[in-house]
Amino acid sequence: MKKSIKYAGIAAATLLAVAPVAAPVVSSASETTVQAADASYTNNTDANAWLGQFADKTFATGADIPTTSLTTGNNLSLSAATFAGDPLIASSKVSNPVESNSFAGATDTKITSVQAYAIDENGNVASNAMSTSDINTRLSNQLGGGVQIQFGYSYKTSSDAAAVTGTKTINFKYAKAAATTSVTKAAATYTTPISVEAGSKAANTQLQSSLNLSLKDQNAKELVGNTDEVASVTPTANYFKTLKGAENSTNTTGDAVLTDGLFKANTTYYQRVTLTSTKSSALDNYLTAQESNADGSYTINGVSYANTNNGYIAAGDTNNGASVTFVREINVGSTEAAGWTTSDIDGVVTTKSDNSFYTLKNDDNVTVSNRGLGANTAWLTDKVRTNANGDKQYRVATGEWIDANNVTYAKKGENTGLQNIKTVSGVATLTKSKGYVMTLFGDNGEARNLSLASPSAWRVDRTATDANGNTYYRVATNQWLQAGEGVSYK
Repeated sequence: MKKSIKYAGIAAATLLAVAPVAAPVVSSASETTVQAADASYTNNTDANAWLGQFADKTFATGADIPTTSLTTGNNLSLSAATFAGDPLIASSKVSNPVESNSFAGATDTKITSVQAYAIDENGNVASNAMSTSDINTRLSNQLGGGVQIQFGYSYKTSSDAAAVTGTKTINFKYAKAAATTSVTKAAATYTTPISVEAGSKAANTQLQSSLNLSLKDQNAKELVGNTDEVASVTPTANYFKTLKGAENSTNTTGDAVLTDGLFKANTTYYQRVTLTSTKSSALDNYLTAQESNADGSYTINGVSYANTNNGYIAAGDTNNGASVTFVREINVGSTEAAGWTTSDIDGVVTTKSDNSFYTLKNDDNVTVSNRGLGANTAWLTDKVRTNANGDKQYRVATGEWIDANNVTYAKKGENTGLQNIKTVSGVATLTKSKGYVMTLFGDNGEARNLSLASPSAWRVDRTATDANGNTYYRVATNQWLQAGEGVSYK
């Protein structure tokens, strides 16, 4: 069947299976007309009307809360329509809002920052900014008092007018949950194994922040964090050599010896994590009953308690409720992998054109077989590492790194934008096999969180180049596809 050519309002070549930065893929898009790149402006009345759409939102207890995919941080350049269309933000719109197509449609209008902060049960707002993942975890589990979203905006009313800037705050809260009257089912989930570097401090795995433990009741209500039900969650300071040694054992000191409190390279350790219920709580009563007569309603990572030695229950005492103890596996990496100093970054690397493709290294600096990056292709990168020899590598996927000598790096916000724009009429075809996506770039030359899936074909009405001489094809307003391997243009 002949494939139709579509425009997409959609974001450097990224293999879905290993992409380090989540880029949403749009598999189908509605027909639209590519518009001219001339800037358009709004007015103050429409700006105030658009901002007035959003109000504080309180979700019902146990309600399904929409997730957000918005990028958090400063120096952003989001369109007003993209921001307002995010499911979480859209849920805060007031009834019968005064819509403002003028504001949302103006190309000069931008959302310049999105920051999120935790709200506690007393309404206090934390000072530490949250990530997108943290926002969704907190809201979906209705932890604390909610989340506050602060977003900055900028717009102009004419080409020679000064920019109007400001900040708006939206509080997302939930109705106070009623006290749990009974627990008839418990589903525990946690991450095991976890990976740590050789020579890293064992103390880091004894912190609450190192855990990813959840315990939900029959209504999928999170009990961890609810002090009426869970008194404490404690990762122990002792380690075991074997899983059997750690499971349901009277040995409380562990049998793995650590030198100077550091993990040994290429070694596996086992650590207990104990959750203690609040005395006389609904959870305490439930666990006490399960300890003596398990009925299959208690599961650990999807496995019934009767079929595993993990997550075992211990009866409470005069002062403490019943407890459950989980065992997590800790895999220590190689000395080679630990010899690198790694830093977080936010940018794009573009492969050079000296070779047809460039090989990748894994975390241990071993060449990855049957994997490589094509010449002149752009890839999102979130980490850079160097070693004592001065070698430098950028991470382009989980466990996959490319040598800095084979790429050029551009930090987001430092790109000088696209230039040498020409009007054309043609088609760009993505020729890679299914499973590949190609990131789209904005007029400013920065990678966007939008992409096109391969194989597919897209009508082009403009071409441009960047400061490095790379060619781009415009497939929709403010959305450009970079030329390179996997992209054919006619």
